[in-house]
Amino acid sequence: MKIHFIGHASIVVECSGTSILMDPWLSGKIFNNSWTLRPDPVLDPALLDRTDYLWISHEHPDHCNFPTLGSFPDSFKRRVTVLLQTRDSAKIVAAFKGMGYQRFRLLPHREIVPLTEESQNGPKVYCYHAGLMDSALAVIDDRQVILNQNDARISTPECRLILQDLKHVDTLLSQFSLAAYAGFEPPERYLPERAAQILRNMSETHRALDAKVTIPFASFIYFSTEDNKYVNPFANTVNDAYDYLSKQGQSAAVLYPGDSYEVGAAYDSSPALQRYASLPKWDELTYDPIDTKSLTEIFAAYKAMAAQIRERYPRPLLMLLRPVTIKIPDLDKTVEFSLASEQIAEIQEPYRPDLSINSQPLWFGFKFPFGIQTLGVSARFRLHQNFRNWKMHRILFSLNNGGVYLKPKYVFTTDFMNYVRSRLAGGMTQAVHYYRTSL
Repeated sequence: MKIHFIGHASIVVECSGTSILMDPWLSGKIFNNSWTLRPDPVLDPALLDRTDYLWISHEHPDHCNFPTLGSFPDSFKRRVTVLLQTRDSAKIVAAFKGMGYQRFRLLPHREIVPLTEESQNGPKVYCYHAGLMDSALAVIDDRQVILNQNDARISTPECRLILQDLKHVDTLLSQFSLAAYAGFEPPERYLPERAAQILRNMSETHRALDAKVTIPFASFIYFSTEDNKYVNPFANTVNDAYDYLSKQGQSAAVLYPGDSYEVGAAYDSSPALQRYASLPKWDELTYDPIDTKSLTEIFAAYKAMAAQIRERYPRPLLMLLRPVTIKIPDLDKTVEFSLASEQIAEIQEPYRPDLSINSQPLWFGFKFPFGIQTLGVSARFRLHQNFRNWKMHRILFSLNNGGVYLKPKYVFTTDFMNYVRSRLAGGMTQAVHYYRTSL
């Protein structure tokens, strides 16, 4: 099998006369225009012509990038089969159909299935559903196994389950750098430890899966607005990831966009490492100014979101959440919102606020189901106090975006019960791991 690296989290896996394109994002800014690709991806059109399958790990725009997916030729959209995890797939399938894609296959949790139903002897795939949204994909062919973890948070007990299912992992693809920030101050105290933890996680996953080689990827971006560029100096480079794995006695292969790796073959990472080292420095890159939204726009977005939350979650649960006070620096105003009462109002700041968020990112957080998650991923806020209360809000917003609604009319349904049953194996350790690593 061969792995062709396109850029960021996008690869093409070639095996036994077929190819799978994974998580393509080729251009444009994402996460509320807060991330920019670095370096630019490289996709050989010949690879696209040979692709029969398209796998999307989850709906974050650096993995499910609709502008990129919509830009592919109509012939590609008619030919390929889109591979998706079964959980909450209906809305993704509908979006793909709207772009002209016609063929779909939903992959169950922890089952090895042939790529083509007609042949049991050809390449197979295995999907591991992680957390509320993520999934990892293994490709199995001729006794070789590639596992694309992307940025799924997979605990050591879960790795044991995966290894039990797959028997061995030849090549692991894993995230290696910062992809979010909890906003703790000062960042120079917390961000170095967070970056170091990501390297430890990558190494521990390599060890728990007994992987022969890890390819560091899914971190080839920079934080590209004036209010999140502070993160960049603390980010791990791919050189850091290579050095860390090497010091642990673990093999790594570093690919630059356009490079290819053959599973099981000798590989020299030094040319790619040199190219990464020569990229422009953080202070040489371009950063976008901060856009502004009015309080009226922010309040309207909040009220629509709060009404949706109240319709989907029981009031006793919402009553456990305390109000959140937010300083809006670019408007020089402070607001307080409460999901328990659905109210939001401007206040005269009597004490230190819980958070500081500029107006446009705050509006975006309320406007879209994925907005609060985007706020964390884009690192466009600062957290001053009451971390636990804010974390509980974020978990609720993540449940809402993931389609996990907790009012009885949603819980006691066949789809929800099937989802719970599918996650019982390892589900508790996964929940604990997600909570401990949540940003």
